[in-house]
Amino acid sequence: MTDIKIENVVASTQIAKSLDLNKLAEIIPNSRYNPEEIPALIIHFEKPKTVAMLSSNGKVVFTGPKTMKDAHEITENLGKKLNSLGVKAYKQPDIKIQNIVASTDIKKNLNLHSIASSLEKVEYDPEYFPGLIYKSDDPNTVILLFDSGKIVCNGTESEEISTAIDRMTNELSSLGIL
Repeated sequence: MTDIKIENVVASTQIAKSLDLNKLAEIIPNSRYNPEEIPALIIHFEKPKTVAMLSSNGKVVFTGPKTMKDAHEITENLGKKLNSLGVKAYKQPDIKIQNIVASTDIKKNLNLHSIASSLEKVEYDPEYFPGLIYKSDDPNTVILLFDSGKIVCNGTESEEISTAIDRMTNELSSLGIL
């Protein structure tokens, strides 16, 4: 099993029935609302470091937590903040993971040209992007390989992220690269 670091979790929930984003933008410090640019109120939280995007239909998307515990903490903090402002927030809304980004370092330089010619479902054009892009079907993820040995995995909604990275490292081993 490879040592995997969760870099980011994108999660969503329904925090309230509806939200008046104009009103909230006026009274929540450090919030941004520019509906022509993004039709959501953006709020930054420092602990845990997270960005929350609130929609007028009461839905919230969180970007930045590293664990589900962090996502629950931010949801609770946001609910308390909204309640203190007179908005009836749901007490324990269900939180759904939308995406997980994780990374690992195999601590070995990779010859991306060689890997690109040995694997299917890859895109590699170092003039446009310095990494090799591998699209996995099982689980459905996108894996980025860098010549430094760093691997980034994106696209799964669950703990399958470790399965995807382990399968990639096993594939590299079977090619004699690791």
